[in-house]
Amino acid sequence: MTKAMIALTVLLAGCATTNDYVYKLYPGPELDDSELAIVRLDGVYQMKIDGMSFHWGDYATAKVLPGEHEIDFTAMFGVSVLVNSSGWDAAGTTAVTTLEAGHTYSAQSDRTTGYGYQMFVWLEDVDTGDIVAGSRKP
Repeated sequence: MTKAMIALTVLLAGCATTNDYVYKLYPGPELDDSELAIVRLDGVYQMKIDGMSFHWGDYATAKVLPGEHEIDFTAMFGVSVLVNSSGWDAAGTTAVTTLEAGHTYSAQSDRTTGYGYQMFVWLEDVDTGDIVAGSRKP
């Protein structure tokens, strides 16, 4: 089995499992969810919030204090080996955005197919449907 096949098997196995671990990205005692912004890694594999990095294999969700945050997140896509010999390509975005208390945010990704394909990553406010970082596939 090639390294690429092993990596794909591990990735798919990881996608099939549910990760319920939550990363507490604020100091002090536990706060109620209504006092925090909740960020889920629904369609991306890693994220960095204010320099604190986490990966879907470790945490599926992060809880942060509301306010302005620098967010950097990345998604991986399986592609033709004619596009990339590894069979993978990545897309990401970095943004400074304001996260609100009591809101849940979902990090998502999608891509087009065919020649000249494009990759999209975005952070969506689940409560309002607003895109607060990145851009959604049209």
